[in-house]
Amino acid sequence: MTFPIPTASARPRTALHPWLAMIPLLLGILIGALAISSMSTALPAIRGDLALSDSGALWLVDIYALSLAATLIIAARIGDAFGRKRIVLAGLAGFAVLNLVGGFAHDGMLLIVVRALLGVAEAFVVAGVVATIGAHYHARQRVLAYGLWTATFGAGSALGPVLGGLVTEGPGWRWLLLGSVPLAVAAGVLAIWLVPDSRSSRRPSWDILSIVSSIVALGALVFALHEVLAAPVAAGIAGVLAVGTLVFFIRRQRALAEPLIDMRLFRVPGFSPAIVRIVASGGVSTASVLLVSLHLQDARGFSAAEAGIAILPQAVAIALGGVLAPLFLRWLSSPTLTVLALVVQGAGLVWLSTGVDLVAFPLVLVGVGFGVAATLAATTLFDVTTEDDAGQVGAIQEVGFALGGGLGIAVLGTIAVIAGSRGFVVALLIAAGAVVAAALLPLCRRTAPHPVYH
Repeated sequence: MTFPIPTASARPRTALHPWLAMIPLLLGILIGALAISSMSTALPAIRGDLALSDSGALWLVDIYALSLAATLIIAARIGDAFGRKRIVLAGLAGFAVLNLVGGFAHDGMLLIVVRALLGVAEAFVVAGVVATIGAHYHARQRVLAYGLWTATFGAGSALGPVLGGLVTEGPGWRWLLLGSVPLAVAAGVLAIWLVPDSRSSRRPSWDILSIVSSIVALGALVFALHEVLAAPVAAGIAGVLAVGTLVFFIRRQRALAEPLIDMRLFRVPGFSPAIVRIVASGGVSTASVLLVSLHLQDARGFSAAEAGIAILPQAVAIALGGVLAPLFLRWLSSPTLTVLALVVQGAGLVWLSTGVDLVAFPLVLVGVGFGVAATLAATTLFDVTTEDDAGQVGAIQEVGFALGGGLGIAVLGTIAVIAGSRGFVVALLIAAGAVVAAALLPLCRRTAPHPVYH
């Protein structure tokens, strides 16, 4: 095995302090997190104002994540080819324009379309941010950068429902969209000034069949996971379509000299275990929010607002876990700390399954475990690959988070329903088993990145 020769994609430099670049990048992530999480509390008011049907209301929520997941890979490829800073700027510009349009929308279908396009804009931002972090920061700087990324997303997820309720009851739900416009503009201006650019030195692949099949496969898979409980027949059809298209996509990537996603990345030591940990840890973290919320309301008589406040410690703990991850590395190695974080997350889930009266403490364990494990697993993906692969690696990472969340809700939610009165306990114990199993996967000691030859 030889080591990669530095290319034109080597770490970009900037005359300004390198950490200033994180300001607009994190602001872009925060806008996206708020757009996702604030919709839950604003939805009743939007539905009433725009006369949305039950189906339309669900689409208004789900279409964002669906379009985000479906376009991540192509967004990453565009960033590899034309510059990751450019796709961040394109996504932020999309945020500004689309939120302005959505804020004045008086038709439900128009708002659904705007939300779908906002998901595409978020895909550009996320793909650009993740790849820029992977290319611009190294060693413990990268861990801290991803910790800040995790913390920002966690904070946005925690504040979103609260902000959505306050704004909806105050100036009105439209200001959730209109208020994002100046934030997106500010982030764009700062990005022009502070964010360094990078791109892959490799020849980009624009194989149409690969692009179309990736969009169809990911879109259908996310739809199936989101709708498996509400519309099992449609979800089943989408699942079959997703699997068939995904098989075609993988086989085509292996046959192409210049694939859209190089499948050999998954054979790089440490890469596949990190992806599995992202899917498992992210999935059970997302599902635990739903399971605990339903349990508190159905079994303990909590109101929706009371349940939301009770779950808030988990979101805060996720943010803390992301920030604390690089500090913990002073005493423990990254592989050891990742395993410990997953075990802590599993312990929190087991504690929840005992029916503890105060759910805040076990939820903190679940949140901190996810925050630390997700940060270190994401960092590992870039540690074991080269900067030329940053765009592809970033897209794979984000698809892992998206599919993990959908898979966690679909599988554990279904188990909770099927198991009846013991469903809450059974689902949480299976979730704990899943993260502990992920912790037992082979560890990867930090080494020089392995080149993936074309």
